[in-house]
Amino acid sequence: MTAQYNFLKVVLILCIATTLLAFREDAAQEFIQHVLRVPNPDRVLNTVLGRLERNKQALPGRDKQRHVLPEYTESVEASREREMRHLGAQKHYPICHLERKIQRLNTNVYEYRPAYYEEVKCTTSLTEDAAATNDICSSLGFSCVQWNKTIHLTRREYTSDCWETMTMVIPAGCECMWPVHRLGDISHHV
Repeated sequence: MTAQYNFLKVVLILCIATTLLAFREDAAQEFIQHVLRVPNPDRVLNTVLGRLERNKQALPGRDKQRHVLPEYTESVEASREREMRHLGAQKHYPICHLERKIQRLNTNVYEYRPAYYEEVKCTTSLTEDAAATNDICSSLGFSCVQWNKTIHLTRREYTSDCWETMTMVIPAGCECMWPVHRLGDISHHV
């Protein structure tokens, strides 16, 4: 409501100022000085025009500088070098089979921020690939262990401007790990 009121107020003032400008220049000066309370409007106008002119003159120099961006080219070269290093690097695959799933949170009642999160679960799937990777872990005497993490969210009802915070514990990963409860401390076996 206040934004609309302020907008209408500015439009009204501009209408009055242009009307005064159409009739008498000295009346417009008086309006600017007394109603808008801009002291010495000619000086203010000249200052603003001077700044605009200086900025306009500085633009061609800036355009020339934009064509030469050593920081950008250096980062691109470093990126290429990094890619070349990674080509020769060994690849690592997870031993335990994972299932990744995006969980969307927004409902008909609540809006969430963030609006979604990614779940990463251990699977005991019957597919050959999943069974093979999980068998590798178990054949070594290890176990696929589900990791969880706590995430912090905010939510609000669509009909409200009040956000509330909440936390959720979500599945966040799966790793092949040494089962201390079954095999004891790993330091005794190393």
